[in-house]
Amino acid sequence: MDMADRADKFIEDQILTSVMKIRQHDNSRKFTKVVQNKSCDACGTIIPKARLKLVPGCTHCIQCASKQERECAGLFSAGDRRRINSELDDYLLSVC
Repeated sequence: MDMADRADKFIEDQILTSVMKIRQHDNSRKFTKVVQNKSCDACGTIIPKARLKLVPGCTHCIQCASKQERECAGLFSAGDRRRINSELDDYLLSVC
């Protein structure tokens, strides 16, 4: 490795270090920035500050987010299952 290669490597290392520091600074700002009194888009309750800090940009409270995830995954609550079974029973009785 000659002198020019060493100089290129040194400059490249300095640039990468600077980029990493900038990214770390941006990430640390994201985690420390907490929105005050943000409410859930689905039910309107206030989202706890701890959730806003851990999940930046979240728009739903824990209960609504869990419900939404279960619905997307095809999982239903007991009440939903009863309602679906009842609708299915009604449909099957009307067809027979």
